[in-house]
Formats: sequence, C-alpha cells, structure tokens
Amino acid sequence: MSEVAASGVSVGQLGAILPEIILLIGGLLVLVFDWAQGPKNDSGRGFMALSVLTLIAGVVGVSIQFAGVLRPEAAGGGAFTALTVIDVDPFGLFLKIVIYTGMSLVALAGGAHMNARVAGRGEFWALFVFVTLSMSLAVSANNLLLIFLAIEFLSITSYLLVGFIREDQRSSEAGVKYFLYGSVASAVMLYGMSMLYGATGSLNLSEIGTILAGSLEGMHAIILPTTLFLLVGLGFKTSLAPFYQWAPDTYDGAPTPITAYLSTASKAVGFAVAARIFLVALPGYRVDWVPLLAGLSILTMTLGNLIALRQTNIKRMLAYSSVAQAGYVMIGLVAVVTAQQADLSILAINGLNGMLIYLFAYLFTNVGAFMVIMAIEEYTGSADISAFNNLARRNPGLAWAMFLFMLSLTGIPLTGGFIGKFYVFGAAIQHQYFWLAAVAMVTAGIAAFYYLNVVRAMFFVGDGSETPTRSMPISIPVQLALVICVLATLWIGIYPPNLIGWADAASRQLLALAF
Repeated sequence: MSEVAASGVSVGQLGAILPEIILLIGGLLVLVFDWAQGPKNDSGRGFMALSVLTLIAGVVGVSIQFAGVLRPEAAGGGAFTALTVIDVDPFGLFLKIVIYTGMSLVALAGGAHMNARVAGRGEFWALFVFVTLSMSLAVSANNLLLIFLAIEFLSITSYLLVGFIREDQRSSEAGVKYFLYGSVASAVMLYGMSMLYGATGSLNLSEIGTILAGSLEGMHAIILPTTLFLLVGLGFKTSLAPFYQWAPDTYDGAPTPITAYLSTASKAVGFAVAARIFLVALPGYRVDWVPLLAGLSILTMTLGNLIALRQTNIKRMLAYSSVAQAGYVMIGLVAVVTAQQADLSILAINGLNGMLIYLFAYLFTNVGAFMVIMAIEEYTGSADISAFNNLARRNPGLAWAMFLFMLSLTGIPLTGGFIGKFYVFGAAIQHQYFWLAAVAMVTAGIAAFYYLNVVRAMFFVGDGSETPTRSMPISIPVQLALVICVLATLWIGIYPPNLIGWADAASRQLLALAF
C-alpha cells in the first residue's frame, strides 16, 4: 500500500476523484429536480441543461487532474493512487476525455431527440450521467472488485438506457437481449476474477502482477482458463467475436443517441480494463494471452466485415462495422512492446498508443455517423440505406459529413481513421506480426465496399420521386455536433502530432508499470 493510501483519506485524495464526485452529485440532482417539478414538467430542458453543466464540471475536474499528474514533482511516480483502488494517471485521463467528449456530443445532438421520445426525462438523464460515472470509474480502477462493480454498474445502466422507450417494441427487445447476454458474460468474467484472486490472494492489479512474476513456471495452468473467462466479459463489452451477438439487435433497437454513446465510450472502457489487467496483472504471461487476443482479433475483423456486407439497414451495418473496428483496436494490445523497446522505436509505435489514438479518432467518426443517421431517421422514419438515396440534393452538408465519416471508417488518408489504422497496423508490422497485419489490411479493403455503398446511395442514386426534392432541415445542436466531429476527424488526419504525443505519454506510463 502506498504512503498516500496509508495516510488515510485526505482532501487531495478526494480531489483526485473530483470528476466522479461531480457526476454522482449531478445525477442525484437531476432526480431531485425531477421530483420537485412534479408531473407537469414536460419541457425536459432543465434536465438537459443540468446534464451539460455536469459534463462541463466533470471535464474541468479532469483538467485539474491532468495538470496535477503532469506536475514535475508528480512525474516521477507516474500515477497517484486515490483511496487505494483508483489510479489517477495519464492513461486513465486520456480515456476519461474520450468518455466525457462522447457524453458531450451525444447530449448536445441527441438531447431534443430523446426528450421528444422518453416519458421519464428525469430518470433518463440521471441514468445518462450515471453511466458516464461508471465508465469514469472503470478506466481508472486498479482493483478487481472495483473493476467488476464499475462494469456491472455500467452494464445495468446501459440495459435501462437501451430499453428506455417502453412504447417501442424494438427498444424493449434490444434491452432484454442486451441484459441476457450481459448477465452471462458478467458471471463468467467474475469467475475468472475469482480464480485470479484465489491464485494470488490479492485484488490489486500491481500486487497480482508482482506475485505472479515470482512463480511463472507453476501458474500457466491456471492463467490460461482465467484469461479465457476474463475475455468473455471483456469481449462482450468490446463486441469482440464470438461475443458480439447482442450488438446488431441492440444497436438497431436502442435510441440512436444511446447507440452512438455505447458504440464508442463503452467500447473504450472495455479496452481500458483489458489493457490494465493484461499489462499490469499478467505481463509475464504474454505467451498465454497474446495468441488468444490475436485469434480473437482475426476472427472479429473477418466476421464483422463479411456480415456487414449483407446489411441493408445502416444501423445494423455500423453494428457489424463496430465489431470489425474492435478487431483492429485489439491489434494494438496484441502488438504492445516493452518500455525499453518503445524507447528504441524510430516511429515511437508501441501498440498501446495506437489503441488510444484509434479509440479517440473512432469516437468522433462514429458519433458523427450516428448523428447523421438520427437526422435521417427523424426526417424519413427509416434507417435503411435506401433512406440515404439522393441525400446530396436534399441536404448537401449532411451528405458531405457522412462522406467524410465513411472515408474515416474505411481508413482513407487525411482522416482520423487512417491515423488510427496506421498506428495499430504499424505496431503489428514492427512487432513482426506480419500475418496479423495482412489480415487486417485485407479486411479493411472488404470494409471499403459497404462504406462506399452508402456514399453511392447519397450521391449517385435518386430517391425515386418525381416531385421536386425537398430540403432536409437539421437542428442547430445537431449541426454544431456534426461540425465538431467533422473538424476533429480532419484535424486528427491532417495534423496529428498533438494527439500522438498525448497518446504516447499516456501509453508509456502504463508500459512503465507493466514492464
């Protein structure tokens, strides 16, 4: 136990979890204000405004955290342990920014969309804040018990948000399927955690890594099944094959803003937890878990892209695309190098920084794409690819934004998606996983077909109507969110040094703890 932890709970320690405290208080205030305003409240604006204020406060808290971690006197330790179970470090802060940015964009663009469709707005926005709270805790947790509790809190709130529109049968069905799959996956993952605890007698990831490092030869028999059990739960969260069956129905049936949030922020949480467990608790057993992760990556990339080829509903298409993208992100964790190897790298590609860059770029690309889908759904009532026919004439701005997002998902240069793919593919090649990089490149080429099929529908296929084309109005919040996503996608693709430096610093901190 660190000296900070042994000294008891201090103001500094509570300040280290300031964003989580703010989110907790903000979510409770939403419920209190909902109760105080009574059943006559039908505007929902108060809840929306409070959610945004909670977000802003949380981001400010993270900024304070980040400044504190980068102070010269704190740089030597690399991380600050708060309340013995949470590490406030650059790795966790990077992912918190991803989570809070996703929350911000979804609340901004999807607030009016959800307020018009949900009955209990207070409960909905409170759950929305709480799901962000659970994600924030999960990415910083260094304790198996807290990791499980945070993931379960995330799962339960996610089930409720997915099935929140009770009048919509597809939403209710999606929530039930998500719950059934998630319950089984969580139970299996908990069994794996219990095996790890039983083998080491500790819940702290660093202590587990130290104990296992002293008995490498005798522990392989238990590490392999433990890894398999852990991958069931983590694979469910990240939608890796073969644990992705929930994704198509959930993405299709859930409210589109919730789909956008879960497909990005929730996925980032799964990879963050996987990175901490495998690199901090199990670094000496790479011979056991690297082949498993590599196999899952290949299976995920292949199945996700091949099944997406046959989809006619764009939300289901992006669900399978999200599965494939998870396979690409996993390459970064497979090809992670030691801290010493990273220092010798000319390109400074260490695998883990590629994973972080990919997740950051994917956030803006995928949220932007789902916001376009939400606008199309509001106008046409459909999410089929045919609803995008002739979009270039109905709303050129929307069409060009979607065009950019499709290019980014494909991995075309000058987009954020290209930089993410460059770093994870480069990590595989640098670490001599040539076969893994080859499969990734082939499947990325397959993906181009269904991404560019959307572009073909928007620019080259008429809508079959002989009447003059009507313009498609888009609300100002949606326009603002799309502008942010477009600019961020272009910024990452055209001038990525700032993001690369940030991700590199965050990844090296965790690699220093792991190796």
